[in-house]
Amino acid sequence: MPISNKPQLQSPPFSINDVKVAFECPRLFYLKQSFGGDNPFLPKDYIEEIDNAFLDLANQLINMIWQESKIQVLFVGQFEGLVVGGIADKIRQLFYELIFFPYLQTIIKKDSALATALYQVWQVLTRLIFNLSKIIVKNRRYCHENVVIRRTLIMGEIPVDYTFKIPDGKTQKLTGKVNNLIFDFESRRLCLLHYQTYETLEVSSQLMAVALYSFLLKQKRKMPVDAVVYWVLPELGEYHYSWEKLENAMNSLVPNKLYQMREWLRWEEFQPDPPPSTDKKYLCDICPQKEKCQSFFDGSR
Repeated sequence: MPISNKPQLQSPPFSINDVKVAFECPRLFYLKQSFGGDNPFLPKDYIEEIDNAFLDLANQLINMIWQESKIQVLFVGQFEGLVVGGIADKIRQLFYELIFFPYLQTIIKKDSALATALYQVWQVLTRLIFNLSKIIVKNRRYCHENVVIRRTLIMGEIPVDYTFKIPDGKTQKLTGKVNNLIFDFESRRLCLLHYQTYETLEVSSQLMAVALYSFLLKQKRKMPVDAVVYWVLPELGEYHYSWEKLENAMNSLVPNKLYQMREWLRWEEFQPDPPPSTDKKYLCDICPQKEKCQSFFDGSR
């Protein structure tokens, strides 16, 4: 397996987001590393307020489940008697009253046109509530009612890193931060929750980023890490990645990509063979550095 954990660093570390951008467009990766600036590919109908709202509300939901005593009592009693649907309904009602409805009123006072998109956010959050209720009930078989929520929902940000062996025999360190984790006692697996407002335009880069977060976390926690991606627009979406799929994607592509990334950064303006343009031309229309890319690389040919 083309991976090594020997700490023989020969270049500054890359972040997982760096790798994601490199999979999307080598030239955008080069510009970001060399000059800074924006690097996400955002849909033309991107709405920042909805993006912020989804992430904020999802985090508030997890915090509420973790802290609210009215939710903790829902898991009291024999686990055989716990009904997932009923528990999810009560959590949903409490979340709506305490957090979502006040949030909704504040947002639509500023811009009533956001109401439809926020309704989509609500639908995704209700799906998330059901999934969280289901795993907490499942874990009650193995956990006391007083600790089951805190042992299921793992709070806090976890720094992760790993050093890969790349094809030229050198090593490259990769770093990231992981949060929004769930632990399944029955399968002895972690699951990484990933929230995004828009369906990913470039699915392979999303898969690679999720795979890397899972892989780096597995090295730290010594157990498999599945992942679930939720998105709101243009339609509700939920995609599950098993650890086995993530591991296969990571092992087959990442070491070669890290090698390419280092080679691209060695290039200098006006030299031949610059970093290649993206093979996904639709990304050029929404590139945050489109003008810079055209003037910089076209002048170097």
